Amino acid sequence: MTKGFSFYCWDSGGPVSPNDVIRLSGDHECFVTGETIKPDDEAYWTDEFDAWISVRGYQMIENAQSTGELANNREWEIIYAEWYAKDESSAGQQEMLNE
Repeated sequence: MTKGFSFYCWDSGGPVSPNDVIRLSGDHECFVTGETIKPDDEAYWTDEFDAWISVRGYQMIENAQSTGELANNREWEIIYAEWYAKDESSAGQQEMLNE
């Protein structure tokens, strides 16, 4: 197993730091683009599809959301909703800790 950069990974109901995420060694295929993600590449995880998404794939989803085209791709819409919910939950947890 090797460490890799990743975001939106959760364990025990809370976010996991990108530095603490362990990915199975070897290359992974980006769920969005099909490109190869190397073990040390930055990547994003989607629990909904049990898959890694490259930085380029992440940018494609973000761009689709900002241009209103997200509704044209149900899978991307689900991934974006998952990430949005996790961001909101994480922000809420941080806010509670700061009170």
